Amino acid sequence: MGQMAEQTAIYVRDTMATDSAHEQRDQGIDYATQVLEIDPADLRVLCDTAIEARSTEASNDQRLFTLAAAGEIDRVIIRDASRIAKTMRDLNERVTELIEAGVAVHIIKAGLRLGEDTSDSGPDDQALLRALGIAAELDTTMGRERTKEGVAAAKAAGKHIGRPPFGFDSDGEGGLIPNEDFETALSVIERIENDESKRSIAREAGTTRATVKNIVERKDMYFDHLSTHPRTTSSG
Repeated sequence: MGQMAEQTAIYVRDTMATDSAHEQRDQGIDYATQVLEIDPADLRVLCDTAIEARSTEASNDQRLFTLAAAGEIDRVIIRDASRIAKTMRDLNERVTELIEAGVAVHIIKAGLRLGEDTSDSGPDDQALLRALGIAAELDTTMGRERTKEGVAAAKAAGKHIGRPPFGFDSDGEGGLIPNEDFETALSVIERIENDESKRSIAREAGTTRATVKNIVERKDMYFDHLSTHPRTTSSG
């Protein structure tokens, strides 16, 4: 009986922040077939779309480590370290777990091949990782990716990110509440739609033309608030 072919997994984790599932998959396949000269028949692609993929038992992140523990894969390829780890410590722990299971880890962007040849190559690889100063770079990259993903998740949940726009204050939980300038913003929008000049509107509103421009660009935000929170004040 012939020797069983090595099985290589390409792990892809996509999010709203990156929107790069196809790119990650193609980079992994190109790397496997062109750099490592692996037969496409010996590749399997595992893909997740959640930020916290590992927290879901049915995720491919969990499946990756299950396959590794069962000896069903010999190698995993990822585009960058942030696909499987949150911090450098997390990366070390997860890579060590894979290597101890006999699975080599290839990180394309960092140019790393960890645990490729022998089961005791892990410590040497980790020492090289630090000696080259790549650890700090990976930690920075992963932190940046996590920030992007957190912002994207907050936006998807309808939370406002950044400084509140004119006429609103933050409620401290990602929501916006109108302040004393809200009516001024509505007046600015109305006057702009009546073709009055930004200069005169800004002067009378006690603000700048840049602020007037920002109000107009975000007018849907003001109207959306009015549709869900109608004004209750009456004139008199």
